[in-house]
Amino acid sequence: MTHMNDPEMMTVDYPDVTDGESLALAGTKLRIVTAAERLFAFHGIDGVTLQQILKGAGQRNSSAMHYHFGSREALIETLLLWRVTKINTHRNQMIDALLAAGRGNDIRGIVETAVIPFIRPIEESAQPSFYNRFLLEVHRSPTVSFDAIIAGKADSGIRRMNELLLKQLNDIPAELRMARIATLRSMLIFAVADIEAVRSRKLKETGAFNFDRAVENLIDMASAAFIAPVSAETAERLTNHPQD
Repeated sequence: MTHMNDPEMMTVDYPDVTDGESLALAGTKLRIVTAAERLFAFHGIDGVTLQQILKGAGQRNSSAMHYHFGSREALIETLLLWRVTKINTHRNQMIDALLAAGRGNDIRGIVETAVIPFIRPIEESAQPSFYNRFLLEVHRSPTVSFDAIIAGKADSGIRRMNELLLKQLNDIPAELRMARIATLRSMLIFAVADIEAVRSRKLKETGAFNFDRAVENLIDMASAAFIAPVSAETAERLTNHPQD
């Protein structure tokens, strides 16, 4: 049972909260996955062939894809879970720390749990990072469901975070609350992918990029936008055009 009115009393049973180990990938399988991530990031989910991925992974054996993954769908699922299990663990740790500090109603702290786990792979990578641009292409794709792939496997952090976010919207009409969460999610996916791309370009051009400033500014903007008061225009739309 969840105590919906007390953000410090999160007693929901999330089976995967402690299942934080990333999928073990090595050798050919790892090379294929990282090549796929890079190519999908640049060309979109439906803009890359399996042969191009194999070539990008340095594989001449065309049967390697089938041997290691079986299908394109299984490759994408493996790639996502390889990344998201780590992100999910990090997000749960951040939420635990937030609640332990009595900050369950701190909107900026909650938004940090949305942003920072995606940022860490970029920050820690000595090589160019492509995951967030890949995730953006997944978000855009009509053929891949991120939520369906991670459901029950690596989504506990997202569900806990969404519960905390909803509690910050008591002054927002009920019809708008889930729309705000969905919009926040889309905004952050686009923005973090852009930070990833700009960082890669700036480091190549000048060798410098103020990463921390970009991240903190994003968190500030997203936090403010999420709890922005409902305008007279939106209120009028809700009253006079409720079916729109």
